[in-house]
Amino acid sequence: MRRYYEEKQGFKVDAEMKLGLEQDPFEEIPPPPAASVFLDQHVGPPGKPLVKEGDRVLTGQKISEGEEALALPVHSPITGRVTGFAKLRHPISGNQEQAVLIEAEGEEEWALMEQRPNIESLSAQEIIERVREAGIVGLGGAAFPAHVKLSRGSDVDHLIINAKESDPNLACDVRLVLERPEELISGIEIMARALDVEEVTFATRTEEGELLQFEKLLKERGIKIAHIRPSYSVGSERLLARELLGREVPADQFPPDVGVVVHNVATCLATAEAVVKGKPLISRGITFYARETGGRNLWVRMGTPVEHILNYIGVSPESVDRVVLGSIMMGKGATDFRTPLLKCFAGLVALTPGEHSPFENPYPCIRCGFCDAICPVDIYPSLLLEVLEKGKTEALDKLNFDSCIDCNLCSYVCPSSIRVNPKQRAG
Repeated sequence: MRRYYEEKQGFKVDAEMKLGLEQDPFEEIPPPPAASVFLDQHVGPPGKPLVKEGDRVLTGQKISEGEEALALPVHSPITGRVTGFAKLRHPISGNQEQAVLIEAEGEEEWALMEQRPNIESLSAQEIIERVREAGIVGLGGAAFPAHVKLSRGSDVDHLIINAKESDPNLACDVRLVLERPEELISGIEIMARALDVEEVTFATRTEEGELLQFEKLLKERGIKIAHIRPSYSVGSERLLARELLGREVPADQFPPDVGVVVHNVATCLATAEAVVKGKPLISRGITFYARETGGRNLWVRMGTPVEHILNYIGVSPESVDRVVLGSIMMGKGATDFRTPLLKCFAGLVALTPGEHSPFENPYPCIRCGFCDAICPVDIYPSLLLEVLEKGKTEALDKLNFDSCIDCNLCSYVCPSSIRVNPKQRAG
């Protein structure tokens, strides 16, 4: 059935699309000559600007701040001058939202927080505040403020580090494990200290023996490692809690409500850099993929325009029809290559005009039930599709609409090429 779907649409999302990228080291992309930095890069309200037009800013300098519980600061990814503010199309919300425009100027200078290499001397509250000050969000894609999860220590007895990386076009998480094992271990221990938990499990799709150095470090530090099945969608934090610990998260609750906090492996690295080195979150690893060039793992600063990344790779923006920011299954499409990278984007896929959207010419639903059978959270996408098409939104709660994890599997398996995904249709 999948082969039929792929051949008919001329568009392929292959479970083996990593194409050996696990072995491709990170390349650091030079800072862009100009950055567009959205103030809204996390779940929660955006902060207010701390800079004005004409100000000179340093790399890592705080340029916005908020006072609400979920508010996070945003930092400058480059050294330069603020040339103004603009309302730009936000790649996630699709709305016109405020961004700070910065042009690079002079030699790079850093504005670091105080370094605290002795983590044993830090209290849980000091760690939590440092993580918030660094603007750290969940780097697995959700962009939930990391400090809020770390504040749930009294409710939690188990920390899961998510290195599952189910998405077929991403390999940046496994590269972090291979390239920076000591720092990741430090980040894990900092998180465990903040939560005051002794039970920690590192979840990975790799097989035993593939990460020898890292596995040895985990064993030495008393951290469990779980090699879990490499099926797509199990990387969802709700599903990981069930897969590893047998704990079901009710639809109206979250993993901490059943005693589990799940953090992405890249968030661990950001935490270590913030707490130990005093570095705010201004850059991250991503995986780039294009049919012509194949894939590469890149280290990129937030606020970097897509066109700067394409030019570095050697892909002419004129040859690209559109890009997908993030996972090929769950990511956001963009046709404006001035769109900047956000904290939550772990991937970038460039699509040429010949690579058509699989949902351009849908056929009527044939009631095959494939979408219902494959749904990893056991809701009924076919019924949600029907009520959304009929505008009966009052029925969404009864059908557990909020349980949808936006994995897009229901759309992927549809032989009628319908964009079934209820979160996308409702959004």
